[in-house]
Amino acid sequence: MNSASVPSVEEFLSAPVEEIAKVAPATVVYGVGGTRRHAVFAGLEPWSDEFIHWARASTVSCTDLIFRHGVRNLITLPFVPSNFKEVNRYRDQLIERVQWGIAGPEALADYKRLGWRVRLLGAESVPELKETDEKLRAATPAQSQHTLYWSIVPNEETQWQELLAAAQRSQARTRAEVAKALYGEEITPATLYLAFGKPLISLTILPPLLIDQLQCYWSQQPGYTLSETQLRTILYDYAYLRTTWNEEKLERAKEAIAHRKAWEEGPILGLGMRLGPFWYPAPMSSSAWSSEEDSADNP
Repeated sequence: MNSASVPSVEEFLSAPVEEIAKVAPATVVYGVGGTRRHAVFAGLEPWSDEFIHWARASTVSCTDLIFRHGVRNLITLPFVPSNFKEVNRYRDQLIERVQWGIAGPEALADYKRLGWRVRLLGAESVPELKETDEKLRAATPAQSQHTLYWSIVPNEETQWQELLAAAQRSQARTRAEVAKALYGEEITPATLYLAFGKPLISLTILPPLLIDQLQCYWSQQPGYTLSETQLRTILYDYAYLRTTWNEEKLERAKEAIAHRKAWEEGPILGLGMRLGPFWYPAPMSSSAWSSEEDSADNP
């Protein structure tokens, strides 16, 4: 990439949204976490009716922010698979809240106002959500600039069973063919993952057929705290800082000498510590970072 064409962070943060959209990924997976912590900070009782209403409205707000910056498809979960371990009336209550949250009157009004196309992925694995799937198909456009995909995954084993069954049924030979057989449409694979907490990959959150080379970002601010500045900073890193490929590998490798200390004493991303009952990233030592002059003097 020509360095002359790369804006500064400050320029990117203040650029018109149309400029940001030019480098935004087509599809993003949004793995919201720490929602109960965020609720407590906001003075809400987790899993109360007030919490459910707040969570739905917050999800719409964050999704709108992401879409306004050029992303076309967003994949997110209305619940985590562990929720399905509940039985009897607790399971029924979960299903009722999911149905209201993703296809209730308030949700449908928001989708209409914002012009979104909304679909369920994996709804066939939860019979109780079949009508919800049909309602979303009837109430939101067949075509739209933006599609919100609610991903339903009761457990990882169910996902693999459905994936393999779709491949066998369709005799598909490529990932795209299997994805179309399973989901009924072509979906551009995600290349950016917005998540929370521990750096961890779970196929119950990241549909294996719908991810490409995935650039991952784990915020340590819980819940629905994504701001425009945070999103633009992530998109800047995604579009410019991580684009390091160079056809000339030998000379590129030699350039590492100028920053040798950073590479030889660099931190291990993923190491953490406990904050009460929670995991939190361990502070990174700054001892490895020095000026180019100091590094060059100490090869």
